[in-house]
Amino acid sequence: MTIRDARGTTEHATAQVLALAAGRSRAAAARERLLVRSGIVLLGVALLVLWEFGAPLVVERRYVSSPSEVAARLAELVLDGELWGHIGVTLGEAGAGYLIGIAVGLAAALVLVAVPVLDEIAGPFLAAFYSIPKIALAPMFIMWFGLGVLPKVLLAALMVFLIVLANTVAGVRGISPGLVEVSRVMGARGARLVRTVVLPGAAPAVVASIRLTFSRAMVGAILGEFIAATQGLGFLIVRSSRQFETATVFAGIVVVAVLVMLVNAVIRAVESRALPWCAQGPHG
Repeated sequence: MTIRDARGTTEHATAQVLALAAGRSRAAAARERLLVRSGIVLLGVALLVLWEFGAPLVVERRYVSSPSEVAARLAELVLDGELWGHIGVTLGEAGAGYLIGIAVGLAAALVLVAVPVLDEIAGPFLAAFYSIPKIALAPMFIMWFGLGVLPKVLLAALMVFLIVLANTVAGVRGISPGLVEVSRVMGARGARLVRTVVLPGAAPAVVASIRLTFSRAMVGAILGEFIAATQGLGFLIVRSSRQFETATVFAGIVVVAVLVMLVNAVIRAVESRALPWCAQGPHG
């Protein structure tokens, strides 16, 4: 056997081993996914059964409703069309606040990073403002900006802005100073340095904050609707709770949770296509 033949045999054997290892890895991953999905289904069923039969043993039934009653009420709301109007209003408020909060948060973070002394000055005030319970601001926003859509949008934007700002600043600070210095030596300055080094380096933290903050935007919009509104999921929940319609209250809560899950799934799908190198970042 020649050296070339021996080398070919070795390469073929190596390829077979690698293919076998890859096949085993895919099979193990498939089994793990099946196990996780089965666990999710079983846990969900267990919680529903506990809610259906166990909750009335602890709390009076009219105050907790039941999954079957909630499903029936949800079907009624869908069929008579009332639910779609509330969903549209809340999604519009949360979506507008979400986009505004992201844009302003990113811009503010870049300004603070570009001017370190400004970051030092604003830092204590931002920390104090972040600690304020946002529910305490909701009545003030209603008084300042009226009863319309604007205060709900601003509350949603505020909830998103603070998280995006903090995550972006942290992501930029996490970039290696050596990398920045080397880039400057090689001629990267100003906007070019931001575009080629700062933004890619901070991208995982920024993308994570963008992925996780739509739920906060929904919270902001619904908080505003709790205080003063004539439409929206928050208005539906508050009105129903005042009338002791617990099935409707839980139906509204379920709709909010489902909407957040669907929007997060869409955001992750867009992220995996537009920013595949960040798709494996932290998920919340």
